[in-house]
Amino acid sequence: MRATAKRGVIAAAALSLIVPGWLTGVANADVTATADVTATADVTATDDTVSTTPIEPEPTEPEPTEPEPEPTEPEPEPEPTKPTKPAKPAKPETRGVKFVIDGAAVRRSVKTAPGSVVRIARVHPDSQVEIVHARDPQITFGVRETRKSRVFLSPPLPPSTPVRIIVRGSDGSMAKVRVRTRRAANTFSMSVSPTAGSGVFGAGIPLRVTFSRPITNRAAVERALTVDSTRKLGAASWHWVSSTMAVFRPKRYWPGNTTVTLNADLRAVEGAPGWWGPNVSRSFRIGDQVIIRTNFRNHTMTYIRNGKKEKSFPISGGKAGWETKNGVKLITTHEEQRRLVNPDPVDGWDVLTNYAMRLTQDGEFIHDATWNYYNIGRYNTSHGCTNMFLSDARWLFNNTRFGDIVVSGGSSRNVSKGEYLAGYWNYSWAEWTAGSALRNRR
Repeated sequence: MRATAKRGVIAAAALSLIVPGWLTGVANADVTATADVTATADVTATDDTVSTTPIEPEPTEPEPTEPEPEPTEPEPEPEPTKPTKPAKPAKPETRGVKFVIDGAAVRRSVKTAPGSVVRIARVHPDSQVEIVHARDPQITFGVRETRKSRVFLSPPLPPSTPVRIIVRGSDGSMAKVRVRTRRAANTFSMSVSPTAGSGVFGAGIPLRVTFSRPITNRAAVERALTVDSTRKLGAASWHWVSSTMAVFRPKRYWPGNTTVTLNADLRAVEGAPGWWGPNVSRSFRIGDQVIIRTNFRNHTMTYIRNGKKEKSFPISGGKAGWETKNGVKLITTHEEQRRLVNPDPVDGWDVLTNYAMRLTQDGEFIHDATWNYYNIGRYNTSHGCTNMFLSDARWLFNNTRFGDIVVSGGSSRNVSKGEYLAGYWNYSWAEWTAGSALRNRR
């Protein structure tokens, strides 16, 4: 029955599609609505049942839209520029340099006492200081930088010497003064031993400087005495043996085959109040380093040249009461024949010796002793000299020179520190360096 009713509805709808045109005023609206319902429905007939399912519209993608531009802030208007002042020129590096002598500023030139020291202050780190002889620019003087920043000192200036002191800036600027030292009122002289050109010496020869008057400013004088050697010296020092003599020696003798040079420029040194020194340079040569060692307990002598043992000899030394001295001695003479005389009526002698070599000023020699051959190498029976066989004495005579070293041991007597030339080697090293005027300034 339900199916019959539904078929009636469908038939009525179909008839409505052919309604005459004069009825369109109302019917069109109904047809349109009915047509829309029919068009948008799926009709399914299952037996007597009809169902309708609405059709969903397909999704559509939205059309892309351009992003709206972000608002921009308007650019600030440029501020009006102020006119710039022209830059000031750089200050010259040498503008503030000061030259001072004894607390007084030097402007352009000055005449001063010999030995004066010029203080150069406020020197820019990039500037250079130089001191040259005003007449001979090839002659220059060293400049010493002090611990105080930007301050330099000239050396003590010699008498009668004109110099120009110049500070040169890296920017091309320059500051300079002219200094002239007065003539020295008084001068002292000095002599040097060994003298130049006097031959080749042994390794024990000391360097001695003798002054013509007593020196009171010993530190300043010693500081100006420089010693150079063509071979390394090791430790060495001056020692003032008196107010008029200073002696220089190495700790371990001179090295063999070397040239020693003393430079002593004392022209700007006031060695004593009102007294100025000379300018002296001397050189001397050292031959092979020869060291002769004698031992009077075993009665032997050893000859060592440049550190190598070459010969050994039997000897005889001084008997009791006449012992040969211990210590360092130097050979100071070579005599092919030497008459030795002691006029003492009880224990005197008068003998002719061969190949005699003096060791001390009180008469100790190395020589041959034909009358003592039986005791050589066995006993000490001489009056203090070192006795040798003739052939051995001849060989030693021909292989030694002035200043060669003889070191003796095995006796109860010692060489005096006042012994000529050799005595200087008999100080301990601590005693020797204590005699330096610079011992507290080293």
